[in-house]
Amino acid sequence: MSLRKQVTKSLFWTFSDQVIVQLANMLFGLYIARLLGPATFGITGIVLMFTNFAQLFIDMGFGSAIIHNQKLNATHYSSVFWLNCFFAIGLYFLFYFASNWLALFFNQPILGLVVKVSSLTLILNALCVVQFSLLIKELNFKRKAIINWISLFFGYAVAITMALKGYGVWAVVGMYLTNSFINVIVIWSTANWRPNLRFNKPALQTIWGYGIHAFGDNALNYWSRNFDNFIIGKCLGTVQLGIYTRAYSLMLLPVKNLSTVIAKVFFPAFSQRQNDIPLLALNYLKLIKYIALITFPLLIGLALISKEFVLLFLGQEWREMIPVLSLLCIVGAIQSIVTLNGIIYYALGKTKIAFRISIMVNFVLILSFIIGVNFGILGVAWSYLIANILLFYPVYTTAISVLAIKLVDVFAVLKNIVLAVIIMVVCVCILNQTIYFGLVIDFVLKIAIGFLAYFSSLYFFERKFITQLIVKSRTLFQKFNYENS
Repeated sequence: MSLRKQVTKSLFWTFSDQVIVQLANMLFGLYIARLLGPATFGITGIVLMFTNFAQLFIDMGFGSAIIHNQKLNATHYSSVFWLNCFFAIGLYFLFYFASNWLALFFNQPILGLVVKVSSLTLILNALCVVQFSLLIKELNFKRKAIINWISLFFGYAVAITMALKGYGVWAVVGMYLTNSFINVIVIWSTANWRPNLRFNKPALQTIWGYGIHAFGDNALNYWSRNFDNFIIGKCLGTVQLGIYTRAYSLMLLPVKNLSTVIAKVFFPAFSQRQNDIPLLALNYLKLIKYIALITFPLLIGLALISKEFVLLFLGQEWREMIPVLSLLCIVGAIQSIVTLNGIIYYALGKTKIAFRISIMVNFVLILSFIIGVNFGILGVAWSYLIANILLFYPVYTTAISVLAIKLVDVFAVLKNIVLAVIIMVVCVCILNQTIYFGLVIDFVLKIAIGFLAYFSSLYFFERKFITQLIVKSRTLFQKFNYENS
């Protein structure tokens, strides 16, 4: 199968995976949120903040190195596998003995036991890192998606059952443990690769330079994205943290559904064509146009209907989330295209540049969160938005310059989409100021008016592009159905 066909098929399966996962997160996640309330999600938010960071230590950037480097063999894979397991066991015991201190630090007695149990996911996940990296390297996103769906629905089944029986925070803990356990069972039952008993230090050294800079970049990016959770949990408490993290996760839905899908698929694809810069630049500009076409109206639209959305689906207990969600949606629109910076650096082996940029971003974001937390979670949301606006030019232009692209080229590609979004915002704001029929009717009307305003404007400005996109999508879908019939 040609690389183009592999990429097309991978995009279909990865997009399908994200749609199903995010729909499940939307439906089941909102239902569990109504059952358990903000405080529960604040406690699990603290736990995930640390365990997800520990997961980066387990991987150490070697997962990305496996995908990027086309010359690795079974010895490299086995060495990475055993190193992952070693780090996972060590980190589990570190969290086990530090759990009571964390409970004291955040003034949440239950947090100690929750950390002890939740940290078991570190060991379970370490058993799958290499196998999942190999699936991505081979562009085998179909198998990856199916495994993800199986673990997802088992996890939510456990969570909902436990939540209905009154287990509180343990329902969420049970969900994450079930997800990880099912992943281990299914990937080991279906994967072609198995580790041997050899650990080869020289083999690791061949990918250490790439991996360590990738790890440094990921680690710094992680804390720049999660220091807000840390400082809210410490200074404002778990209820406020629960409200903030739920708003943040809703903001991430469109970003994960599209930007992350494209990044996952095009990282291995770009890696295979890393020496053809003009081709990568051309495809990158196409990618950001496709992303902005969907994420800009979705995120700005969610900001416009945040009041109706929160009150209808989460209830009055979550009212404080409304302005926070609106601000974070604007952040998400910016991040939906900046997210692709990673595939530029990683596919071209420029992880050292990515690491240096992350140092600057981390400093600015952490400083902004320290200032913002003095004004509550709304202050943190405002500081996040302002920091992203200030960082956009230096961070984004550095990344696209690697592909010899200028900001004016990006503007030329996105200008009509931005104009269509502005028209959508004006129409919905006029509607918001002139009528009120109740939450449900206003919710439906705003979505309908916004949808019509955006797509009619976009069709007027980009008629040729939209027509070609419809024809191409129909052709690709028919071809995919034929090849898989």
